[in-house]
Amino acid sequence: MKAVLPLLLLAVTPAFADPAGPPVGAAADCPLLGEQLSEALASAKQRVGRDGEVRVEFDVDAQGHARLVHVNGARAYRTPVRIAMTTLDCRAGTPQRYVLNIRFAEPMSAAAMAAAASATLAQASPR
Repeated sequence: MKAVLPLLLLAVTPAFADPAGPPVGAAADCPLLGEQLSEALASAKQRVGRDGEVRVEFDVDAQGHARLVHVNGARAYRTPVRIAMTTLDCRAGTPQRYVLNIRFAEPMSAAAMAAAASATLAQASPR
């Protein structure tokens, strides 16, 4: 059985420097980004011992090499995130910039996740 890691990837969003969008062609990407970062950062939450969030901007070049652009957020997690970003295995393609929000937190139980989802739905429902 695979252990649940204390790491949640909140969002991975392509971010284009040019408002017109990326050049035509298949974008460079990291298809197993979540799994790669979860493995690389598994021990960071245990070492630091508190919740935190980090926002990362990185480029994937035409050869599939990831290059860190900017890291912001919980100071204790910045160095482990920088190191983990150097280990990414990405696919070649049209250069692409990504923005990633990483949250370091204890995994939620199924009941807690259901309650959070219900509360979110209740807030989003029109009256």
